[in-house]
Amino acid sequence: MISKRRFERFAFKAMVYFPGDPKGYPVKNLSWKGLFIDTDKFRDTQEKLIFFELDIPEIGRIPIYGIIMHYGTQEEPGLGVEILEISNNLSPVWNLFIKALNYLREAKEKYEEIVGSASSSEKK
Repeated sequence: MISKRRFERFAFKAMVYFPGDPKGYPVKNLSWKGLFIDTDKFRDTQEKLIFFELDIPEIGRIPIYGIIMHYGTQEEPGLGVEILEISNNLSPVWNLFIKALNYLREAKEKYEEIVGSASSSEKK
């Protein structure tokens, strides 16, 4: 199956906050141009353009304007959001954060490659 995704997705634990709602909603995954939020908020509205703040641990809140692209599935409801704009001149922070996630993925792959090959050598 061919994926429609243009950018790699990362599983990352972060919270999203909508204006006027003190409750945080968990992010299931994110990429440079989008994220999936675990919520049923906005499901019964025609609203497509949304504003929220993504609270990234150890960094802070990033204000984001996005467009709702889908509402998930019955088994996994949520909001698939395409990022339209990062506010407050924080785009460089967002870009560095995504770059860091790429480096972490590469480090994990290298670790598994080394530890995996070391484990199979020990078994011989």
